Amino acid sequence: MGGIGKTTLAQAIYNDVEVKEHFDLQAWVCVSEEFDVCRVTKTLLHSVFSTSHNDVTNLNSLQVKMKERLTGHKFLIVLDDVWKQDSRNNAK
Repeated sequence: MGGIGKTTLAQAIYNDVEVKEHFDLQAWVCVSEEFDVCRVTKTLLHSVFSTSHNDVTNLNSLQVKMKERLTGHKFLIVLDDVWKQDSRNNAK
């Protein structure tokens, strides 16, 4: 469903002052056509916490790190440019 302004609307909400004040942490990740949950998780960790986890290849370890870092925080995560239904199901 490309070209109907979803990204523009999401950017306006993401950059809104009240939204920024409401959330402790925000991250915007461009997924694009090849959805790789490990890459997306690493990108989120780097975006939100400025830490690199390129040496970690185990998805479970990455998810544990993400949970540890996000627990207790209000956060907004935008996954932009997700193209396939399967990609959305894999992100759950």
